[in-house]
Amino acid sequence: MAQGVPGLFAPNPAALWGAYAEVGLDRASYYSTERLRDTLAELVDFGRLDAGATRLTVGAVAVRGGEMRYFDSRREALRIEHIMASGALPPAFPAVRIEGEPYWDGGVYSNTPIERVFDENPRRDAVVFAVQLWSPGHDEPASIWQVLARHKDIQYASRAAHHIARQQDLHRLRHVIQALGNRIPPQARQDAEVRRLLGYGCATTMHVVRLLAPRRAGEDHTKDIDFSSAGIRARRDAGRADARRALQSAPWRRETDLLEGVVVHDFSSA
Repeated sequence: MAQGVPGLFAPNPAALWGAYAEVGLDRASYYSTERLRDTLAELVDFGRLDAGATRLTVGAVAVRGGEMRYFDSRREALRIEHIMASGALPPAFPAVRIEGEPYWDGGVYSNTPIERVFDENPRRDAVVFAVQLWSPGHDEPASIWQVLARHKDIQYASRAAHHIARQQDLHRLRHVIQALGNRIPPQARQDAEVRRLLGYGCATTMHVVRLLAPRRAGEDHTKDIDFSSAGIRARRDAGRADARRALQSAPWRRETDLLEGVVVHDFSSA
């Protein structure tokens, strides 16, 4: 906390003026992320990213307007600013400007933005892996320190659960429309208004595989700024193990209710 993390962030001298000093948005943070800019420039081949072999979408929230915006390599060339903006979590890190507009980490608005995948058009069957770092359920906290940790868990995990529940309702209605449309006589289906209404239906099924990160011994509400080698390695290894178990099990290949358009499968490390 005092020295930052090599290659990621360093203490911001402007923060020494105190929380009330109007130093400007670009310096209104506890740390500077210029180290991260240098790291990304060294490690990321943006030319290869622009070639489009692998799609990358990152989300950031506009500081002034408060709306979520997704930057997608299929539609635009991504640069260092886009990646940094998607991780500019205040008040630790400063906002990042893209074409003059300041952005913060999209997690401020939506920590697990799977709605971006659900809202993709045209809709199609998909298996979506969603990594959940915040535990939706845990023991009752017994101290203020534990309360702070549980507060963050609920704050971030509940929003992802809400998005999934909303999409389950929407896809169920789409499947109902599709099923009802199949019962309409062919001649009636030629009517323009009927065709328009049937357009809201679909038969696609989205399988959401949730990888729930294990709680590490001694972790607390500061885990979202844990960039230590041990912390990163532990989460990476747990994620790899869970992903392998999910791929071996392949629950999305099993039969599901015809009216269920979104099916959730949970995998968590022991």
